[in-house]
Amino acid sequence: MNKFSCGYKLKSIKNKIIQSNVNNYAKASGDLNPIHLNESFAKKSIFKNTIAHGMMIGGILSEMLFGEYGDLWLSKSSIDIKFKAPVYMNEEITTYGEVIKNEDNKLKIDLVVQKNNGTEVIKGFAIIEF
Repeated sequence: MNKFSCGYKLKSIKNKIIQSNVNNYAKASGDLNPIHLNESFAKKSIFKNTIAHGMMIGGILSEMLFGEYGDLWLSKSSIDIKFKAPVYMNEEITTYGEVIKNEDNKLKIDLVVQKNNGTEVIKGFAIIEF
């Protein structure tokens, strides 16, 4: 089965989310919201602790897609994702992708990010034209 075939499963990425990576993402993105950076602030929030930026986790999905499709992902693609649950420091997440449609020179890829306990963090899909 090749990477354009329906049912093809993309190579997953496992990642442990740590505060230093979140801090670096905050600096690079300019998103300095204390919910991501300040434990004292975060403890008073509905989350009760610091959480990773949603787009940081989304970026790991993009890394998975680039790993499979390279320049096609960079030049002729779109992504539609929903953030379903926060990711806390030291939690491990895994990305999953599966080609669910190949039609009219477009791939539709089902996307999921899950915590180790099975909680879905992100769900959505990507479209890649070729």
